[in-house]
Parts: sequence; structure tokens; C-alpha cells
Amino acid sequence: MTKNFTEEYVLINGISQYFLHLPNTSKDVVIMLHGGPGLANSYVAYYQQPYVDFCNVVYYDQRGAGKTQIKNQSTAESLSLDLLLEDLRQTIAYIRKKYDTDRIFLVGHSWGSMLGTQYILTYPGDVAGYIGYGQSVPGPQQDRHYYEFVRAEVMKSGNQEHISAIKQVSESFPNVPREDYFEQYNIIAGIGFGGEYDFTANDVFEIYAGSPTWAEQDELLSESVEKLNEKLYAEVLFDWEARGAEDFAVPVYYILGRHDEMTSSVIAAEYFNTIKAPQKGLYWIEDAGHLVDTDNPSAFFSWVKEIIAQS
Repeated sequence: MTKNFTEEYVLINGISQYFLHLPNTSKDVVIMLHGGPGLANSYVAYYQQPYVDFCNVVYYDQRGAGKTQIKNQSTAESLSLDLLLEDLRQTIAYIRKKYDTDRIFLVGHSWGSMLGTQYILTYPGDVAGYIGYGQSVPGPQQDRHYYEFVRAEVMKSGNQEHISAIKQVSESFPNVPREDYFEQYNIIAGIGFGGEYDFTANDVFEIYAGSPTWAEQDELLSESVEKLNEKLYAEVLFDWEARGAEDFAVPVYYILGRHDEMTSSVIAAEYFNTIKAPQKGLYWIEDAGHLVDTDNPSAFFSWVKEIIAQS
């Protein structure tokens, strides 16, 4: 990645938050909302840069993630959905002024798709459209699917270590007590994410390590960020269904990986078919899993380009 990107810390909602910009002469801006929560994707900007010459792209490390967390050392108790929604509201206001445009699109992945979906329900007038990938939907269906998929694959594999581990997960998962959820989910994800049972065309952690913005403190943070964000994720995971809706006042688009089992793309597509929006579109990438934008960045950003052009 040549030095045609910019980095900055901006005072957002009381703390200095980290932004990485891929600038362009276009008035279209996409704001990338990373997953996790806590898994900043500004580190993959260099990897995606060759495919985004049609718009401005803004990566920002959310509160509790990446270089924003390194700078501020937020505590688990301080993180909440309402706080991150206000962070995003102020971020959008800053980006609107910086780029002098109202052509702002939220692009949310996994946890970021939950944050982005809640945002357009709360502040529908702030953005020109929403694009979800690795899209999470209200309810327990995706978690149930992921557990059943990983369990079935493990049992077929004959791997005794993995079989022993998956048997520690309740067969009624995710219908378990809140205090047990993350321990059990982490077993499932520890077996299923990025390994032999998962479709991952490109190792995202190797992409992180190759980033010109990746440093030792980023690696150290990545080891603790999951625990830091558990309270925040639980707040949304267990309560989001009641806060969700199926009527949207802005255009809504999903870009789904055919092999996404973690947030089942089949279930996401079924949910998408129930929603109402002034404009909507569903796009598939065949050779991609949960990490759609790094599994196949060329196809992913081709769809983003088409969506922006028609919006």
C-alpha cells in the first residue's frame, strides 16, 4: 500500500477516535463498520485499496477496538450500544463536513451489521443507504445454524480433540443462560472460524500482519479485545430482537457469501425477503464465506460500486 491514505485521530463523543481514509475525487463515501465487536478492519484497508477507486472509503476503529482502544483504554463497563450509536452519529456528521457530501453509505459487517442496522432505524435521515455483509439478523436462528453446522462437520471429521470440545456445548445452544453463552459460543467459533470447517479464502490475520498500520500494540490488543466487548455484545445480542424492525426508511442492500455459516447467509436472505425499504437489493458472492470483503474483495467492491451507482 503506497502512502495514498491518511490517518487521523478525531475528537468524537468525548474521546480521540482513529480514522483511516482512502480518498477519492468522488462525492460518494462509504463508512466501514467492522465486526467483533472489537475487531477493527482498518488493518485490511491496504488489501482492499486496489478495488475501491470509485469512492472515498473511511475505516474507523470503534470505541473499544483497534487504535481507538489503544489510545483511550475504554473499560467493558463503559461500552454500550447507545454510546456507539452516538459515536457513529457524530462520525457521520464529521465525515459529511469533511467530504462536503450527503452521499454517505454505511457498510456493516457481522457485529457492524447490527450496529449499522440499528443506526438506520434510529437515524434514517443521516445516510444515503445501508449495505450489510456477514449480516446478522434478529433472533437465535443464525447461532443455532452455526452450532449445528460446526457440530456436524466435527463429528464427520473424527477429530477427537474437536469432538471433545464441541460436546462441552449444550445441545440446546443458544438457548442457554446468558452467563454461559460466550464460553460456549467461543468453543464453537474456536473450532469453526478460519479452520478446516470454514470457508476462508484468505487468512484475515495474515492480512492484518501485512498491514503498514499494524504494530506490536495492535497484536497485543487483539488478544484481549474479545473479553472487553462481551458486555456490549450481550446487550445487543439478547435484546436486539425487541429493538429491531422490518420497515426501513432508507435503501437496504445485502452482499452475502454463499458459504457463510457463521451468520448464515441463507437465514440472512430469508430475513431480507421480509423487510420493506424504498429500494433494496440482494447480491451473492459464490466463492466467499463470512469474511466476504477479504475472501473476494474484487467481487465485493464491484457490488458496492453497482449499489452506489443506482442509489
